[in-house]
Parts: sequence; C-alpha cells; structure tokens
Amino acid sequence: MNDKKLYILTYEHGGFVLWGDVVKPRLKKLFEWLEKYPTLKIGLDYESFTFDEFSKQDPEIVEMIGELLEKYPDRVGLGATTYGQPLSLTISEESNARQLLYAVRTNLHYFNKTPSVYAISEFALNNQTPQMIKLCGYDAAILRSHVMGYGYPKTFDSAWGNWIGKDGTSVPAVPTYHGQGRGYNCTTVDNWILSRWPVDSDLYSLEDFEKMFSKYEPLLASRYDDLTQPIEEITAYTQNKENYQYILLEEIPGIYGEATDELKTEDNDFHVQMPWGYCGNEIFNGCRKGEIDASQGEKLNAFSVMLGGKSLQQNSEEAWKYVLAAQHHDVTICGLLDLSRRFIPSSLKESGFVKNESLKFLSQRFGNKNGDSVMVINTHSFAVNEWVETPVETDVEVFDGDNNIQSEIVECDGKKILRVFAELKPLTVKTYTLKAAEKKNTADCSYNAATGELITPFYKITLNENGIAKIIDLKTNRSVIDNGNGALFSAWVNGADALSEGEWSIKLYEHSAVAVQKGDIGGIPFTFEMQLSSQSARIDCKMKVEMHNELVGRTDVTQGRPVPLTLNGHHHEDKLCLVLNACLENNRRMFRDLPYSISEWNGDLRKCEEYWYPDDRILIDTPVSQEESFNSTTYYHGIYWLNMRDEERGVAVFNKGCMGAAVQGNKLLIPLIYSNEYMCGTRILEGVFENEFAILPFSSDVTNTDIHRKAMAYAQGAEAKVLTSGDGDMTEFAVADFESDGGEVIMTALYPEDDGILVRFCNYSDEAANISFVSSVGEVKAEVDFLGNEINVTDGKNITLRGWEIKTLKIK
Repeated sequence: MNDKKLYILTYEHGGFVLWGDVVKPRLKKLFEWLEKYPTLKIGLDYESFTFDEFSKQDPEIVEMIGELLEKYPDRVGLGATTYGQPLSLTISEESNARQLLYAVRTNLHYFNKTPSVYAISEFALNNQTPQMIKLCGYDAAILRSHVMGYGYPKTFDSAWGNWIGKDGTSVPAVPTYHGQGRGYNCTTVDNWILSRWPVDSDLYSLEDFEKMFSKYEPLLASRYDDLTQPIEEITAYTQNKENYQYILLEEIPGIYGEATDELKTEDNDFHVQMPWGYCGNEIFNGCRKGEIDASQGEKLNAFSVMLGGKSLQQNSEEAWKYVLAAQHHDVTICGLLDLSRRFIPSSLKESGFVKNESLKFLSQRFGNKNGDSVMVINTHSFAVNEWVETPVETDVEVFDGDNNIQSEIVECDGKKILRVFAELKPLTVKTYTLKAAEKKNTADCSYNAATGELITPFYKITLNENGIAKIIDLKTNRSVIDNGNGALFSAWVNGADALSEGEWSIKLYEHSAVAVQKGDIGGIPFTFEMQLSSQSARIDCKMKVEMHNELVGRTDVTQGRPVPLTLNGHHHEDKLCLVLNACLENNRRMFRDLPYSISEWNGDLRKCEEYWYPDDRILIDTPVSQEESFNSTTYYHGIYWLNMRDEERGVAVFNKGCMGAAVQGNKLLIPLIYSNEYMCGTRILEGVFENEFAILPFSSDVTNTDIHRKAMAYAQGAEAKVLTSGDGDMTEFAVADFESDGGEVIMTALYPEDDGILVRFCNYSDEAANISFVSSVGEVKAEVDFLGNEINVTDGKNITLRGWEIKTLKIK
C-alpha cells in the first residue's frame, strides 16, 4: 500500500462565457456528488463576470452558488481569480490590474469570500503576476497553466517554493513539475487524468502520476478544466483510496508550510500564441479600443473631478467590466462574435459617456471670453509633442499668446479637420486661441510622380505599384526599410502565394502628406493609407481590406512541414501580412512590451516537443545558434509595440490590436488577416475589415522606455476640442507636479474612486527610482494596494520604486 499522500485539487472551469447553458445543470450535479462522494471537495473556476451577468439573466444560478458555498463551506471553494479569464500576456497593464481587483470585489459582493490562492485554467500568468496578486491580497499561487492551448509557463524541479517575479516580489507557489507537461495544445498530465480518466484516456492513471512524480512531496494533482468533462467516474474511484485527499485552494499554504526553494522566472519563461488575424482582428482591435477608451475616459474624469466636476466612477467601472469580459480567452480564441459585438459596444458606450461628460465640464472651465479656442489635454505623466485633431467649421490659425502654433486644415470625408502640433507638459490642460485664416497652399512635403519619390523632412520614400520599395532616413542618408522591388502586403490566398499591387495617390497638405494605395492581393481589394508629417518621425498607417470568403493562410504545409488543424491560425507568415524589411546588422535584437514590463525577446528557436502526455521524453529548451535563429522564422509579440534594433538604429511597430509578428532575418511580417480552417471555430470572412498601426524608425539614442512612451502617446493620444467663447476662468492647468529621476517611471492609471483619486505608477527600469507627485488640488495621503487598502502613509514627495515596482497613491 502507498502511504504517501496524493493531494487532489479539482476546480470546474467555466462560467457565463461559452458555458452559460450548462452551468445550472452542472451545479445541480455538484449537489448530488457532494452527498454521494463524502471525500470530494470541489471548486468553481468561473470568471467573476459570471456572477454579475447571471444576477441579471438568471439570479437562481447565483443563489445556487451561494447555497453550495454556505452548505459545504469546507468542501466547496470559490476559484474566480480574474474578472474575465483573459490570456494575460495579450492585455495591457491596467487591464491586468482590473481583471484582478474587480474579481476580488465582485466575489466579495456576492458571496462575502474570495480565493486566497491564485490559480487559473488557461494562461493568465506573466512575470509580474507575483507582484500584482500580492497587491490584491493573495497568500500563494499555483504556477501552472492547466490547459495550455495558448500559453504555458516554466517548469521547476520542486514541490513548493517562492515564485519570484520581475520586481523581486515573491509569493509561495506550487509549480508545474519537470515533465508534467509544457507546450501548446496540451494539458498537464494530472489535469488530463482528473478530467477524463477512465472515459477518454487509457494512457495514464493517478497511480501512474504518483510514480512519475514520486520525488515531489507534498505531491499535488490539480485539475482546472471544463465543467463538461466526465469526472464522476474518477471521483468514485478515489473514494476507496486512503492516501488520496481532496483539498481546496485555501488549504495549500497550511499543508505545504514555509517555502524555501526559489522559483525565479523571467519574462521569456511565459510563452503565448494567439491566432493574430482571426476574425479579421475585429475582436483584438475592439478589445484594444475598449481598454484604451476606458482608461482615457477615467483619466479625463479625474481631471474633471479635481476641478470640481462629478465623479463618474460607476460608469467607468461598467466600461472596464464589459471590456474585461470581451478579453475572455474563449471570446478571443473561439471568435465569439456574438459576445464581442455585445460587450465591446457596451463598454464603449459607458466610456464614451464618461469622456463626453468630463470634456463638457472642462469646456465650461476653459472656454473664455477671449474668443474661440481649442482645448488640448495630455493625460500622460510625460510631455508629448503630438499632432492632435478636431473638427472645425472654417479655416483657422492657432496661437499661443502671440506665437503662431504650427497647424493645418485637412479634409476627411468632406469635413474640415484642424490638426495642431501641440507641445504639452505632463498631465496638463491647455487652450490655444483660434483666429480666422485663409487656407495656405505651401507644403513641407513633396512628391515626384515620375520617380515615385515622396519626400518629407524626415524621409525619402520610394513608392511603386508593388508597394514601398525603400525608406531612406534623410538625416543619415541611410536606408531604414528596403523591400527590394517593392512590397506592402504578402499572403497565401486560395492556395497560392500572392503579393499586393496597386496605384498610389498622394495628397500634400501644409505640414503633412497622405499616401494612399488602392489595389488587390490575390484578388482581394485593399486600401492602404500612410500619413507622414513634418514634425514627427512616426508613420501612421491604416489598412482596409474587403473580404468575400477567400481562404487566407496556409493549412496544408508551412516551411515544408504538415500543419495539423491544431496549429492552423498560428503560422503567421502565411497570413495577409504587412511586409517591412529593416536595414539592420545581423546582431539585431528584438524588444517588446509586456504587462508592466519591457523585455528583450531572445529570438532563439526552441526545440520544444508538443505532446499531450509526459512519458520517457523530457522537454528541454535547447538554444540554437545565432545564425540559425536569425535565418529561421521566429514568432514574437508585444502588447502595444515591438521593435528590432542594432547598435545604431532600429524600427518599431505600434499597433491598435494586432500584437504579433513573424520575423525572418530582418523581415518583419505583421499578420492582419486570417480566414481559413481553425480548431476553435473556423471564421471565413465576408465584409470590410480595418487595422491601424504605426511605423517608427529610430536611432540608437532612443531607449526602449522612450519607445514605450511613444507607443502610449500613439495609442492614447492627446484630446482636442474646439471651444466657443464662454465664461471659463482657466487657460492652462496641470493636475499635478510629477518628477521622476531618470525618467523611467510612467503613470499607468489615474481615476476617481470613492472618496479620492488613485494614481498608479510603474518603474520601467532595472534600477530603483525616486519620484515626487504633488497634486494641484487635494493632497496625497497614502500608498494603497490595488484594492485601495492603505499600505503606507506618504505625502507623495519622496517615493522610491525598486526596479519594475508598481505603486498606487491615493489623493484626498
């Protein structure tokens, strides 16, 4: 007889999204099983959005969950640790924070309890998770992605240890054991057994699991898998095993005791794959717009509140909650368009209300008797020099006092748009005076139709029917992009390779140029727009494609290898991709942003086997040579940006939803459209789909933190609004005086909450930094956690953040 304990943790993965119709029947089964199987303990791994949604649609379900928790307090656990079950490496910093804190608050609201150990089914893990969950009150974690279709973490030769994240925060954790399972499209072996044995699996049993991992003590077999799985058979089997003990999350710290091993992770220890281009990127782009608008709306509301306006906290929270639900992994990876087309517009409606009401109040304070003006707002903690746009009725010039500010009038869809190049201090509202003017015919840019050369103060760009042939930096007279005979988009369309071609039209304005190519790729019509200016090196791009059920993306072979259905949608180079061949040396390096992080992607190809069950094979990461890595296809992604750079220069790509890239040497392929077979729900596209992104060539003196700030300014641009003359008493106002030594600390959130305003920062550096944040209205009273609980008393004037640390201050 085996006297060694095997602890069993089994949680039902489900909730409203995808599983709404089966939640109630399964809950009824749980009541039966808890009476029938006296040793069973079981938990509910639902997204917390489930409780909010069912409270409106079917309150009986929430009541049943409450009854289970009350009737079996030591045998039924609540496992909801995120509000919308996201894949956390594909959502922003603030989305990650809100996923955690709204889960805790929602759980407490309905059931007066919330999990104390962080655990997930699918990939809501990253290298800042220890710090973030500590800031939400968690005592421990399970460092396992139980279902690894879309992401997996590092494994460890340890039963229990301190998981140490990027900033040095540690949290006790049960890791994924070496050989337990690691790779896409698989589950951990214990998860598979506990979800399917003996119905669907004759390969391994729990006894086999005990033998495989006998070195680990205490030994935990954990399951976080779909609530539709046939688990009654194995539940019945375990009742007669004296050494098997079911546990709940809360019992883990007491069973395991003090953690002594170090489970240190790096950014690149968390791997994710996503079907970029799936559904025409509609869902990814929509989620991005939702999180940006929710963040921008609440910042504007904070500005308004600080000047005497009304807090719209409830509307902001609703905006966040709907976009957090849209970020659910099944919405994004199963293409649940019915839900995304409900959640995202609902979020945008709430954030739009917050934004408009806040701007309305600010307009009253800043519209003054001196005549019409334009109000411009920088909600970032760093200065921005950006073109801002707002509709106008007539041609105007812009003045700051007696100084003429660079501006122009452009036309868009028959309407006049005022573009102003605003140089704004951090966290500042400023007005510029408007005066009537005649339209000017001068232009800073030029175009030679015979040679196809478009020249701006920054670049000479050679255009031809195939796309962009070359981009030359005029400052250094060196090529930054060289696409040979020209390339814009490539794709595998209806079973054949295709390159785009079309005709260019160029429109020159006073300080900008807009280049538009209309053409087709493999018979698919597209419109590509590129906007360049005399004051910014950034090239803003829009792409519109008209789909009529064409098959885009390869599903037979890729690079000579058969492609199984499980991998369709993940070989990005065969999709409809933007093509950028950067002029870099072979020692180029790749960087990207991750949640509260900036990271180098090592670019190594990993010799990882993909498998469902561990046997005598051991999964080992084997770095390949630099030459092999450079000449092979590598996939990597950044949330808001990614870049490639050598010692002298680089090229960054900012995105508004499509976060992935395939890299072949110096060639960047940004996937925009996939329309073919896919294991989680084939979506063949019909209609018009749009993507927006920006290209930024840069020199070696531009740091990756600079790139992050520039990407944030692109994603969340300064607000501009024309004001008619009024009774306002203000022309410029900074909501706070913010200083950061080294300049690596960036504000990530500013929002009203209850009796104060919260402001959150992250130190985007390995080195400690000091900041001072002095509010213009009110006083900083305390440092708080994500939930608003006071951690330290502070006046905000001398605050130290260790490398990559997140801190939140409360202004009263």
